[in-house]
Amino acid sequence: MPPDVILHHYEMSPYAEKIRLAFGRKGLAWRSVQTPMVMPKPDHLELTGGYRRVPVLQIGADVYCDTQCIARVLDRVAPAPPLTPAAIATEVHAISRWSETTFMMAVLALFGIGGVFPPEFVEDRRKTMVPPGMDLDRSAMILPAKLLQIRANLGRLDAMLADGRRFLLGDEPTLADLSAFHPLLLLGMHERTAALLAPLRHVRAWTERVRAIGHGTRSELSAADAIAIARDASPAPFAGEPVLPEGMKLGDPVVVLADEYGSGVVAGRLAASDLHEIAVRRETPRAGEVVVHFPREDYAVVATR
Repeated sequence: MPPDVILHHYEMSPYAEKIRLAFGRKGLAWRSVQTPMVMPKPDHLELTGGYRRVPVLQIGADVYCDTQCIARVLDRVAPAPPLTPAAIATEVHAISRWSETTFMMAVLALFGIGGVFPPEFVEDRRKTMVPPGMDLDRSAMILPAKLLQIRANLGRLDAMLADGRRFLLGDEPTLADLSAFHPLLLLGMHERTAALLAPLRHVRAWTERVRAIGHGTRSELSAADAIAIARDASPAPFAGEPVLPEGMKLGDPVVVLADEYGSGVVAGRLAASDLHEIAVRRETPRAGEVVVHFPREDYAVVATR
């Protein structure tokens, strides 16, 4: 395992909790860099080049954005136990995608209602998550519909667990469990949504088993020290034949765009990557040469000339 596995995150992030639990599942030691919940985030952007969300995983001079990409690299550098076992990879992916889209989006539609998040956080997300023209103040009007959507999704989870299985796909936890667990963190923060969990004994018992996985061995690190680690390292060499978008070649100037509004745009030069990943090589004043990685799913790489 690389000597410094660094997570840039903040405590309230449910997405970061997914990766903290992944460290626990793998029994990893890791370094924690606290990132501000809201902009500005100069140290964070120094490494990512413009991607503003958390969590971000750093290994030397390689920077991994989005939990999809982070989970994949963790299975690569610390294979046992796997987050995504090969025999059930499709099932893990399907449940993870449902959890992170249909389920999580219904939960996030309620953020800011009832004082769940600090006002400055809500205001920041108004600017970066909500497309122009959408009136977030009218979100209370959709509250009853969203509560029913959440109730239906919780019912699906409870039905899966009703046969006595310990985790969603068997006796051992996978990325499917970590992905389905993280929307429930937000539900527990508001009395109206927490009440939806009360009658679901299978879900409640499962959440305790997931929570018991823990976070591995954590130690704190300053953002300045993380940047220095990147500066003193070199990006990991790519093994194998790179998969390139049609019409592009290595070294071409590109930008990476997220499907999700407000994630930020990252510019650099196309670096080698496989079928599941986008990689962009960047030069930064304080961190030197870094390679920033994204999943192909939900992101696009576009040539700039």
